[in-house]
Amino acid sequence: MPNFKNWKSQQLQRLRMDSERMFDRLCADFGLPSVCRPLLEDPNLSMTDTRDSVVVEAVLPGMKPEEISIFVEEDILVVRCEHHASCAEASGASVFEQRFRLPCKVRAEDVKAEFDGEKLSITMPKCKRPEMRRIPVVFVNSR
Repeated sequence: MPNFKNWKSQQLQRLRMDSERMFDRLCADFGLPSVCRPLLEDPNLSMTDTRDSVVVEAVLPGMKPEEISIFVEEDILVVRCEHHASCAEASGASVFEQRFRLPCKVRAEDVKAEFDGEKLSITMPKCKRPEMRRIPVVFVNSR
């Protein structure tokens, strides 16, 4: 069985590398920058789980705030980038979307997102968990 796991890992790695090459080539063919590429790479994305909130930070150089859409539903975060580019030969748009499973449910109505022109920071307050409560047991005489 170890050989199968090794083969599977190699195949998945090869598939990932092939898809990344295809992505890069497609962007280059259309003259579009890979602006949302950082969402797919771990060094440019971080998720911090604190006691009260979950914070996601992503580096998105070249993006404008109006090109970024953020959606939260229960424990799923969706970051969508729609970059409009034009050059002398052509103009077009590239759309990228990344979904993240959050470590817990968050209060969607209280989510805040800030963008400084390069770094996107999303702060999501956690839903309050019910606190553990000791329930007293009452002795009932059945006679």
